[in-house]
Amino acid sequence: MNMENKIVKIKMLVLYDLLCRYTDEDHALNSDEIIKLLEEKGIKETRKTLPEDIAMLNAFGYEVNSYKKRYYYYYVVKHQLEIAEIRLFADVVQASKINVGQKRLLMQHLLETTSVHGLTYFKKNMLSLDKPKHSNPEFIYSVDVFEKAIDENKKASFLYYHLDYKKNHIYRNEGAKYNVSPICMVWDKGNYYLLCYDDKHTGIAAYRIDKIEKASIEEQERCEECATFNIEGYRSQVYSMFGGKLSNVEFSFTPDMVDDIFDRYGEDTKIIKQADETLKVKVPVQISKTFFAWVAGSQGKVKILFPKNVIDEFKVFVAKIKEEY
Repeated sequence: MNMENKIVKIKMLVLYDLLCRYTDEDHALNSDEIIKLLEEKGIKETRKTLPEDIAMLNAFGYEVNSYKKRYYYYYVVKHQLEIAEIRLFADVVQASKINVGQKRLLMQHLLETTSVHGLTYFKKNMLSLDKPKHSNPEFIYSVDVFEKAIDENKKASFLYYHLDYKKNHIYRNEGAKYNVSPICMVWDKGNYYLLCYDDKHTGIAAYRIDKIEKASIEEQERCEECATFNIEGYRSQVYSMFGGKLSNVEFSFTPDMVDDIFDRYGEDTKIIKQADETLKVKVPVQISKTFFAWVAGSQGKVKILFPKNVIDEFKVFVAKIKEEY
């Protein structure tokens, strides 16, 4: 195939890429401007063939709008991501504990999904990503390893550490690798966790991925429990990655707490209205300090009704706080 035929085949791809990059509903390009941009790429286009090529893009679902003034103008409305979506993802990147270089690379990929005009608009209000913060350069690599291990139904191993006051890495498990059956990864309160089964814990273990090094996929298959693990059910039960024993808890709450209950347990949660106008639910909860802190933070709007051992644990929790103050 000669070079001319190759250029003809790739023209549609380049044309749509240029429209996505340089146009939006507020910034259209006229025929001559598009022809010039294509010429800079070594691709020949004419005023006669351009409308035919635009029509072909539309016919195959690549929506390109047009209008006529002195010239015909063309623009793309729908980009891969809208500005509001980019900002949402950018906030997640900013809050993460990956290093500045990785943040910049992720931001570059995000910003490539909009037009140059959207990029200019976004950068005017973009927060700096250069805040000094401890970060782990292996973070994204570890995420990739765990994703592949889960997809291939394999175990994974890694080193796990914490920092001392001098920011030295102090490795747990006496410096030996943890060998685990990964289930999923969960974002919780600014941290990204690996949920897994391992020999060090009963039930589910959670490890912060920003504290993981030298992650790798093992040859052994994951334990059988991974296949039946209910991820959504676990999410609705846990108040933090440091949850405790699972228990069915019944508690009452005031009507203004309904949104909070639905946020935590899902909109299919069955709520019962009581005679005194308060509401009641019975849901599975992992009993933890985080759960008790939520109950205490409601300032009496939430009251644990059952079981008694959870009520007693909550009273001890409150008593300890009182002792300190």
